[in-house]
Amino acid sequence: MLESSHRSKPSSITSQYACWFDDRINQFISEHKSRVEPSQQFKRRNGFFITISFDQNARTNRHKDAEGFEQRGEKSELDRFSDLYNLICRQMMGSNYHRPSFDPVRPLAIGCLDMNGSRYWKSMGELENPHIHSIWILTDETRESFQELIDDEKRMASLKERLSIRDLDIQALDDDRRNSSGASRVSSYTAKFIGHNNHDLKVSEDFRILPLQRHTILN
Repeated sequence: MLESSHRSKPSSITSQYACWFDDRINQFISEHKSRVEPSQQFKRRNGFFITISFDQNARTNRHKDAEGFEQRGEKSELDRFSDLYNLICRQMMGSNYHRPSFDPVRPLAIGCLDMNGSRYWKSMGELENPHIHSIWILTDETRESFQELIDDEKRMASLKERLSIRDLDIQALDDDRRNSSGASRVSSYTAKFIGHNNHDLKVSEDFRILPLQRHTILN
């Protein structure tokens, strides 16, 4: 369990979350790679670091669009992160992507809210420019279709317009360095706002892991 508290330093809380994210990533890779393949090789082949910046001036009060995504009222950045994940899955796997039969090939995506100045939490002041840093681990079955999608400027422009995304910065996940806590630098950077928010709560939700877990209802 994470041992977050208001008495813990933001850096310590961030490190705990970063280590937890690393564990989730390693678990996903172990479940999808071949027995003989090194985990880092799978991660480098199928991993991406994606920063999502939003158009804060765009109208968010939209009607349900033609593909069934709810656009009622103002959505949080993490809600739009979920919408982006669902749209990408639809592009890669078709309209039935949400069915249980596609569970084994859906990617893992860990998205964390961030704000300008979060490296310097003591002087952050007002929260500005909310954006998402996210780590995506694809499966071998979806990697090629994902690459085709991000290489298609027209499809990407349509996707960004629908979700009021100003910019998507997509980088290969090829940095294996770790910090002194043992957490990967990528996960630590992704989670850096969480520690500050836990120390001085500004937003109610600061990260999301997709896909959401299915819950089995027992009779």
